[in-house]
Amino acid sequence: MSLFRPLLPDDVLIAEMAPADADPSALPLPERGLIERAVVHRQQEFAAGRILARGLLRHAGADTDALLRDADRVPTWPQTIVGSITHCRSLCAVAVVPRAISAGIGIDVEPARPIGEDLHAMILRDAERSRIDALPPALRPLGAILVFSIKEAVYKAIYPERRYFLDFQQVEIMFTGDDGFVAEVLVPEASFPGLSYISGRYRVADGHIASAVLLPPMT
Repeated sequence: MSLFRPLLPDDVLIAEMAPADADPSALPLPERGLIERAVVHRQQEFAAGRILARGLLRHAGADTDALLRDADRVPTWPQTIVGSITHCRSLCAVAVVPRAISAGIGIDVEPARPIGEDLHAMILRDAERSRIDALPPALRPLGAILVFSIKEAVYKAIYPERRYFLDFQQVEIMFTGDDGFVAEVLVPEASFPGLSYISGRYRVADGHIASAVLLPPMT
């Protein structure tokens, strides 16, 4: 079963694969040129993302010969599409949706294992620590990496349009219901006008944490 499918509506196209199954030599030359000096596992992760992305773009009627990236390392999606790519060592996922439906999409996957407490101060705001303590007991040890993943998804959804570098302390996460969250972007110029609060969903399954954000369309 897809890790991300339960988190996003049917309008969003999603594909997933293990990076180890991707063959970097099968990429078009322009894409291969972006990773020619990368280590093997990084080449596989990149290849998995591009293979999945081009397949989804074909399905969406927005085929492209190569999905390159700009000076900020943001994928250059076709004008009619917004998309997001995420990967860890064991899973790569891509999501795309027509720009008419969403101004931005962000997905993030992380291994479902606790991170060192030395990283908590960088990732967590004070209020988020108490919110993690209120999570179900089985989820609390993963609270910091969950907040990390959610903030990554939020950043991926807004950065391609806003081009503002947020740090972890500039977004605050509130959990809602069993699998929801609301992210408050504390720097107004980093988000879209009138969109300081961004909602999304997360899940923990099959050894992974998945977070997803789908922004509304902007007129």
